[in-house]
Amino acid sequence: MTVTAQSLDVLVSGYASIDESYHASRLAGAAQTGVLHGPVRPPPRPGGCGPNTARSLARLGIRVGLVTWLGDDPDGRGFLAGLAEAGVNLTGVELGDGPSPRSLMIYDAQGNAACYFHPSGSAAQRMSVEVAGLLSSVPWLALTVGPRALTEQLLDRRDSTTRVAWALKADPEAFPPALCRRLLSADLICLNHAELTFLTEALGQPAESGPMDLVEQGARCVALTRGPDGYTVATRGGAVEVTVEPIAVDDPSGAGDAFFAGILAGLISGEEPMDAAANGARLARAHLEEMPT
Repeated sequence: MTVTAQSLDVLVSGYASIDESYHASRLAGAAQTGVLHGPVRPPPRPGGCGPNTARSLARLGIRVGLVTWLGDDPDGRGFLAGLAEAGVNLTGVELGDGPSPRSLMIYDAQGNAACYFHPSGSAAQRMSVEVAGLLSSVPWLALTVGPRALTEQLLDRRDSTTRVAWALKADPEAFPPALCRRLLSADLICLNHAELTFLTEALGQPAESGPMDLVEQGARCVALTRGPDGYTVATRGGAVEVTVEPIAVDDPSGAGDAFFAGILAGLISGEEPMDAAANGARLARAHLEEMPT
């Protein structure tokens, strides 16, 4: 069945990657050594903020299309098949020459992570005719970390009525200061404390800036995730902090993407921001419960 722009609820853009997650005694700095434990070679799995978000949205019954790039290799073709099986529209997915992008994730005992990403051919992805067709009348555009030029093209070409959701990552190549300033008017901004620090530094704002400061600069809803401490939701009506019951996992990768997908699904469905955020928290918890402990 052909899926048109009119039949999509949201178009998600962002890097795909084949992920390998390791666990270390510490996150070693320059000229330091950290000792790895667990499997010597963890099994790779499909990842990336864009695909993670799209899969979660599809699981919630949201009609979602994805804009990303994969290599025409066994990893990429398997990745593509999994997205199709999940119900994600693949019109905006490019399959190009070379290997698929890869991420190396290293976690310490406290759950802090270092990520090393090789974009392969995905860094050169730009707006295609097919993506322009999907974008022409889609109600929501969800932007995760991806090629800066592609993100700018999507913003330039979207309809004036298309609402924007932004899942921030502390990547200065994907989100330089000028683009961060442009995205401050998003209908939804989702980020954690480290990403908030990145954003305030990029914008030259005081270090103590918080979610309400982003709302005052144009964002309609800001969701700040606080790991096991819960999350904060800020809107023009004020900010509310919510606590959650902590859950212990060795590998929390993808939980933030699940939260973003859950709150976005709620907003797409017409829920109020607090109810939508609770939906995000439930989806993030379900994701963590499926992860190995």
